[in-house]
Amino acid sequence: MLLVSLLAMMARDLVLPSVPDGLRTPVERARYVLEHYWDAMDWRDTTLTRDDMFMEQASANFYSIFHVVDSVEASKAAAIMLAGASVDPYAYKKVADIAKIYLFEPESPIADDENYFVVADRLLADGKLPNSDLLRIADSKRLAMMNRVGHKAADFEYVDRDGNISNLYEALKSHPKNILMFYDPDCHVCAELEERLMETLPDDTGVVMISPYGEQDGLWAEHAATMPANWIVGRPTNEDFEDEDIYELRTTPTVLMIDNHGVVLSKGKLEF
Repeated sequence: MLLVSLLAMMARDLVLPSVPDGLRTPVERARYVLEHYWDAMDWRDTTLTRDDMFMEQASANFYSIFHVVDSVEASKAAAIMLAGASVDPYAYKKVADIAKIYLFEPESPIADDENYFVVADRLLADGKLPNSDLLRIADSKRLAMMNRVGHKAADFEYVDRDGNISNLYEALKSHPKNILMFYDPDCHVCAELEERLMETLPDDTGVVMISPYGEQDGLWAEHAATMPANWIVGRPTNEDFEDEDIYELRTTPTVLMIDNHGVVLSKGKLEF
């Protein structure tokens, strides 16, 4: 009997709406699903709202549809979700916590600052969470707004491995697309990504590797010498770069794709 109950809990899933046959385009269908996504959810059912696995999977599936519609439609869908969850303060806070984990934290496979803004703005407008939570959400949004997609990246000075001083905007001019990667010479994940870039990087894509952690007793120079000669490898001239609050180094490595005009094309993922 216990095994049956456990299997039932593991198989629990939110019943999704049936899309009318008249809606044929991907956008129309996605818009309908988002609007009615939570119709089958009983927000007063504590066996659901206290089930972390169920809540996280249902939310992840919900957010994975956001990219199909525009921000206005995504915001409407988020408002419907929050209105439903508001019948139970615990459920409402759970939804807010999941949004941060899945949309803001870079380790999440569906992390997306633009989608996080949609939910964060709704949470801040509602004002239903404790002030401490609202302050954390506002600060997370502030961090995510740094070097936002579609906006110009912050410029900074760096010294390259030959001792020459230049700036980011100058480094970006030679290629229509550039990977800006903030890395740690002693980071294994960084090393794996460097190897991937060496193997798969398109010819029209530049690479700007910046270690924000300084010289580190010769470790930076030793590691920089192992990188391809056509990569720009440097470290900020400002030793307090990490504290300048112009780039949010949420994780190592931190990766941005930037065009030759300094506009951010993507954050957190490589798009060749």
